[in-house]
Order: sequence, then C-alpha cells, then structure tokens
Amino acid sequence: MKCLFLFFFLSISLLSSAQALLKSNDLREQWHVLEKDKYVEYAGQKRKAIHFSLTRADGGSNLTIFDQREFSVFINGKLMARSLDTIRWKTDSLLSRYQGNIFISIYQDQPIYSLQTRLERPVQSSSFENPTRKTDYFKDFVILASFILLALLAVLFRINPRLTFDYLNVIKLFSAQERDDAIVAGRIGSSVNLFFFGFISFLLGLILIVIFNLAADRIPLAGNFIFYSTQQGFLLWILLSVLVFIILILKLILITGFALLFNLRGIARFQFFNFIRILFITSLLMGGLALLYFVFHLHSSALFYNLLVICFIFVLAGTVFLFLKLLTRTSFPIFHLFSYLCATEIILLMILGKVVLF
Repeated sequence: MKCLFLFFFLSISLLSSAQALLKSNDLREQWHVLEKDKYVEYAGQKRKAIHFSLTRADGGSNLTIFDQREFSVFINGKLMARSLDTIRWKTDSLLSRYQGNIFISIYQDQPIYSLQTRLERPVQSSSFENPTRKTDYFKDFVILASFILLALLAVLFRINPRLTFDYLNVIKLFSAQERDDAIVAGRIGSSVNLFFFGFISFLLGLILIVIFNLAADRIPLAGNFIFYSTQQGFLLWILLSVLVFIILILKLILITGFALLFNLRGIARFQFFNFIRILFITSLLMGGLALLYFVFHLHSSALFYNLLVICFIFVLAGTVFLFLKLLTRTSFPIFHLFSYLCATEIILLMILGKVVLF
C-alpha cells in the first residue's frame, strides 16, 4: 500500500513538473510615436496614437490589447476594430492574412497612458527549472519605499510613542466626545508633529503612486504619475509627497482663517489634528489592503481603485464625527457649525473626489 501511494505521488509530481504556462511579453518597449514626420521610440510622451510592428518571429502567440477607455486599432493603415475593453487576435492568422507585414496603430481620443499590448504564448515549464528572475522596476520601487517608511515609523515611535498611539487611536476618531486631545493638539506646530505630517505625506504619496499605476485605466489623473524606471518612481514619489505636504499646510492655514471668521478660535488645532489622524489611520488601512493584494497576486484595477473609495468614505465618516464633537465643544447653533464644516471640509472633499475619483 505504501509503495502504491509513493508511486501515485511520484506520478503526480512528474506530471506537474512539465505543465503548460502562459508566457506574456509586454510590447510597450516596441511602441513608437510620430514626431516631426519620424517614428521615434515611445518614452512616456503624451500622444493619442502609438505604433508597433509584428514579424513572423511573433507567430504562434495571441496579441492582446486592453484598456478601459475606448480605442481604435488600425492594421497597415486600415481600421480593423474599435473596442472599450479587450481585443485578442491570433498572430498566425494576422501574419497569413497580411503576408507577414503587419504595422499596427492604436488611437485614442485622449493621450494614451493605460493602454496595454501583450503577446501571450503557451510554454512548457518544469518545476525543476530555476530561471533568472526578471527585474521589475515597479516592485523594486514599492519594496524600497516601504522599507524607508517602516524605518521612519520606527523613528517616530522612538521619538514620541504617546503621540504615535494618539494618531492611531481609532476609538477617539469615531467617538463623539474627547477630553484629552487638547494637550496634543495644542502642539500642532511642533517639530515632532511636522515630522508626522511629512511621514503621512510620504505614506499617502506611495499609496497614490501604487493606485495610479495599477488602476490607471480608471483614474484620469493617473496618466501624470506613470513611471518606467525605479529612479523615475522615486522622483515622482518625492514630488507627489511634497505636493501632499503643501496641501496639508494650506489646509491648516484655511482652517485657521475660517475659524477666526466663524469665531471658533479654539477649534482649528483640534480639527486639523483630527484630520491628520483620519489620514494616518486610513493610509495604513489602504496600505495593509494593498499588501494583501500583492501577497495574493490580486492585480485587478477595480480593487486598487476601491482603495480610494475607502479613503473617501473614511474621511467623510470622520467629518460626520467631527461635527458631533464640535457640537459638544461649542455652544454655536447647528447651522453655524455646518456652514463652517462646509467651508473647511465638505466642499474640499467634494472637489478632491471629483478630481481624483471621476
């Protein structure tokens, strides 16, 4: 019986050691764009049309063209298809129909940034093979940036563990009454708090970079943050994080100005501290979900787009609880507080949602 079980196990192992896999080659490196009546290699230029060729060496595979935005495909200058999702063609059929001379052009109404073109072919792979892993600039950037953020978080925790736990206190975030935040919020301009603002800006910037690159077909703004090397990824990360930090400082100035205008002088620092707490907790939640997606190889653009939706919902919920907290802290009428929140929170949230989500 043991011999039979061993024979069955070895048979299954040998059968699985030579299984058919699907090898996918990205054709982006073969893209060309038209500049001054000449075809030059595509390097992220904002163009509405890209061009590439297929040769007989590409036979025996499937050509896949995908985008959530509508695109038109021309072969040798003739319109062949118009699609809003995915087109798959067998290269053997194309090569035989056009005698091995295939020049493909893809056109969109807006500059191309999320279009995908791939050649897929089945290959035999053995489980005993150990091929050299191809470098992936996107994964390299995400891993290195994540280690940098973990190191910064450890430094922040060592500098001021109480403040770190205050920022991560979910119970206080969704509580209608708070009594012990005045001390922490009173030091909103301290160097430690500014360090936290910088960390949150870089954390949120990294998450946005990941979402923009993996859900580019769903976010119009994402076309400005697509990168093609690790160095370019770090440069975009720094620029986006600095932009987020500047927006946070401008929001603090805006809250302070409207607090004086609405005669709510003691509210500005507490309100901004509450907003930073929302961003910190939401960013960590989004980062944790993104990590799970990577672990389980879930690369659907809808999943990463929904991370922004989750962030929007959390900020909106935090604004509702902020309104309840202000009711307990002040004696102003409800309409007065609601008008103040419209000016400092709700209108800004609607504008941001319109720009990023739609």
